[in-house]
Amino acid sequence: MEINNIFFHTACPICSSNRIHYSFIKNRQSIYNCEDCGFMFLNPQPSDEALKEIYKNDYFPKDKCGKDGESISAMKKYTARLYLGQLVDYYGQTAGKLLEIGCGNGDFIALAKETGFEVKRVEVSEHAAKIANTKLGVVCGDLESIDLLSGYFDICVLFDVIEHFRNPINLLLKIHNMLKPEGVLFIVTSSLDSWPARLMKNNWTGFKTEHLHYFDTQTIQNALSKTGFKDVYVSPNYKCLTIDYIRKHFQKYSVPFFTRLVSASTFLLPENLKRRHFNVVASGINVLSRKSPLKAIPLVSIIVPVYNEKATFPELMKSLLVKELPGLAKEIVIVESNSTDGTREEVMQYKDRHGVKVVFEDRPMGKGHAVRTGLQHATGDFVMIQDGDLEYDLNDYDELLEPLIKHQKAFILGSRHSKGWKMRHFADEPLMSFVMNSGHIFFATLLNLFCWQNLKDPFTMYKVFRRDCLYGLTLKANRFDFDWELVIKLLRKGYRPLEIPVNYNSRSFKQGKKVSFIKDPLLWIWALFRFRFEPLYQKKIFNQPQTNTD
Repeated sequence: MEINNIFFHTACPICSSNRIHYSFIKNRQSIYNCEDCGFMFLNPQPSDEALKEIYKNDYFPKDKCGKDGESISAMKKYTARLYLGQLVDYYGQTAGKLLEIGCGNGDFIALAKETGFEVKRVEVSEHAAKIANTKLGVVCGDLESIDLLSGYFDICVLFDVIEHFRNPINLLLKIHNMLKPEGVLFIVTSSLDSWPARLMKNNWTGFKTEHLHYFDTQTIQNALSKTGFKDVYVSPNYKCLTIDYIRKHFQKYSVPFFTRLVSASTFLLPENLKRRHFNVVASGINVLSRKSPLKAIPLVSIIVPVYNEKATFPELMKSLLVKELPGLAKEIVIVESNSTDGTREEVMQYKDRHGVKVVFEDRPMGKGHAVRTGLQHATGDFVMIQDGDLEYDLNDYDELLEPLIKHQKAFILGSRHSKGWKMRHFADEPLMSFVMNSGHIFFATLLNLFCWQNLKDPFTMYKVFRRDCLYGLTLKANRFDFDWELVIKLLRKGYRPLEIPVNYNSRSFKQGKKVSFIKDPLLWIWALFRFRFEPLYQKKIFNQPQTNTD
């Protein structure tokens, strides 16, 4: 909303929640926070006149004659190489139509052209256009006013730009329109969960007046999901810098204590070390994604692993088939593991049913293996897991899925322990009930300690997430250690789950519970160490940056 050239947000720009509240003031500007998705932004935004005053001729670092100019120019070129290496590794080739929306000196696009890309650049500031290489197809002006062909580009890159736009969602939608199907978007932006932001808190140098929005790993993915992008990969932002450049940066953007600390710690260093290039994890994140079709109605895949559940499976399926999910389409993926009690015959009845996929396994290899098989056949935008028993209440689906539909969260846990620690009540086995409740607390505490979390029920069956969360991950667990693997890997990937209380009626071992008291606890402890410390990605996705020296 604009009033007298002042731009106000009355709702969150990403999730549209009206639960936005003032957080603190920085540089005489109010910073607001969305309670539902965590997005932070200036509110109100500075006027056009105020921003023009900021973007004056001395805003962009200039290459001067002598050592300073040579050092800055070299740093930019090294950083451009790092970015291009990541892009090529993700995109898979060195040819295609590339659009850069930028405001810098054009080092990246010049290197991309040398590599073989057909390049075009849109400058979002008149001053940047003056210092950019006009031979590279530079068009100056506001992106909203520039007519670019729909579905024309293979790649679009945004380096330290998206946070400057008044409406990042509109920007992403425009880019979505300009990209070809499966086209690649590469964003570099400052991040609230970078180590400098966590260390400096409200004094973080990323809180600049011209930065109108402040993303983190989760909110940038929420924005991409809302605007039709998939296969999102987020990595720390490496930039090639010098110690002298870092010192001057802190002098320009003064931070209490840190500016003096940096100046004092670098004062006695030799000049050659001050000017040596290092690859440094900076205040940002690198985000790569691919264009996917925008859907009016998202699809949710409900994965149902089934083994020896004849007593409960028919009732479950009857409830699942009639369950309505407003605003969503659904597919049911049943994975039957060669039951011995007649369950397979029950499942056979649904193999040709519309909206149901049935996968038959030759032998039982564990719940985790069945869920992994189901994930291979799931095509939904969202995924949820539903056991073949009746311990959980299907009426909780709506509340569990709502944060995903509204692009507030990417990972939801249906918490059985939110209403108290005694979630298991076995009238015929009171001692077993106590042991299992106590065991749950012990193992949940163990996982929280290793992963720096405070989750009440990480082992719930109700795990609901965007399918895109699994991009790049390889899942291996076959038994109930799958719950550990999935949660730990999503936590390590940067997702912070929202726990929502759900109804739960646990069945006892006499009623068919399949957890082994000896084998599974040992597997859980091994899973904790294995999945917490082994490499997160089993295949090479990006080239690791190598330190550059003069």
